[in-house]
Formats: sequence, C-alpha cells, structure tokens
Amino acid sequence: MNLAGHLLALLADPTCAVIALVGAGGKTSALFGLAGELAGDCPSGALMTTTTHLFDPRLEPGRAYDGLVLDPALAAAAGPEPWDPLPAAPGRGRRIVLAARALPDQGKLQGIDPSRVPGLRRTWAFVLVEADGAKRLPVKAPAEHEPVVPPGTDLVLGLVGLACLGLPMDAGAVHRPERFAAVTGCAPGAPIRIEHLAALARSPQGLFKGAPAGARRVLLLNQADQCRIPPAALLRALRSGPAAAHLVLVCTLRDPDPAARVLLAEPQ
Repeated sequence: MNLAGHLLALLADPTCAVIALVGAGGKTSALFGLAGELAGDCPSGALMTTTTHLFDPRLEPGRAYDGLVLDPALAAAAGPEPWDPLPAAPGRGRRIVLAARALPDQGKLQGIDPSRVPGLRRTWAFVLVEADGAKRLPVKAPAEHEPVVPPGTDLVLGLVGLACLGLPMDAGAVHRPERFAAVTGCAPGAPIRIEHLAALARSPQGLFKGAPAGARRVLLLNQADQCRIPPAALLRALRSGPAAAHLVLVCTLRDPDPAARVLLAEPQ
C-alpha cells in the first residue's frame, strides 16, 4: 500500500481531507509524493500549499507538479469573499502549488495565511499543507510560534528523519536544539536515540504541538535507508510508552516507486 492509502484509511471520509505536514526529514518530499498519489484518483486533483515557506519547486529538479499560482492577497487573513480559484483550475490528476509570492533571494515561496485553508477545500478535495520549517535538517522541536497548523485540519503527518540517530544533539543535526533538549531530555552533544524521538512525538510541546483535537496523527519515520536499526526494532522501541499517534510508518520517501516507500505500518 502506498502512503496515501495508509493515510486515507484513517479518515472517516477518505474522499477529502486537509493534511498538514510538520516536523523534519522529508516534509517536502512527502508533500509532492503524496500529491502525486492522491491526484490521479480525485476529480479535483490535489492542491499543495504552505503556511510558512516552501522551497520554490521551479528551482528544484525533479519536483512533479502541473501549475504554480502566486497571489499576494493570500498572505492576509481570509475575508468575507471566498478566494477565486480560477487561476489554479482543479482537475483529475492535476497537482497545483499555491503560495502568496516568490522570495527570489531565499529561493522560497511565501506561504498563505492559515485562515485561507478551510476555504480552499470547497474547490479541492485534498489540500496538503507544509506547516513547519526545519532548514533541511533531519529532526526538530517546534518553537513557541510553530507549527502553523491550519484550522480544520483532518490529519497531521509528523515527520522525523532517521538519519539523526546516533548523531550528536547539536545544531548540525537538529533544528532548534535548545527546544529539542527541553522536550526530549537529550543533553547537548549526546547521541540522539530512538527514545528521544519517541519523547518528541509524545510531548504536548513536541512533534504534534498544535494539532487540532479531532485530527488524526501519523508519525512518519523517514530515511529508513540511512538507519542501521531494522524497521521492526524501531517500532518495538516506540511501543515502550503511551501512543503518540494513531499510526506509525517507517518509510523511505525518496524511493521512486510509491508502492515501496512505506516499509512498515503499525496502528497504535
């Protein structure tokens, strides 16, 4: 089963969803990969956007999408009139990227105001939102203002890059190491262990911080191909405490075959 299949199985209505991606270690790969999996079977396709910043896909070879729409008005909070979706026409198989504006000096796109997201689902059945930033490091703990999960989110996909395991806990491996230390108990310079990742997922101030009360939570452990611990052993270690998510996935998101990206899945 591909990633989309595992996620849709958790939803009361698998034909539509707002999915927010948080954490580190593959959010953008998950965003574009998931959009590709969802768009083909959906009459409206899939919309990709961000409430923070997103690397400009025009500058990233290999990113698959069918259109990019920029509208500076979307940086402001939603007003009484719905946003006109005509510039980003939905359609079966279409994968549209939506943002407020390009930031050429950063190579990124500026995100939309989170209040805009509920209105977008009137046009697109699937709205995928990159709702966190991690400076391309494999793991992070959120600051006070993070993540920016939009209202009405149905599922929060929390990512951790397994490439961090065994690395010293510092700014070379962790985005916001001071927060990671406070949330997980991992001392500065100490090796990052699976117990620290479990603590990150379970803490109210950790990976799923800001998730709406009714949203399904999925812990996605990416970069399994860069980890010496077998996937089954990772899952056993995560069972040692209270469940942090409704589902845990061990993945290799960079695999070109969507059917091969999920190595193990375990409901919690």
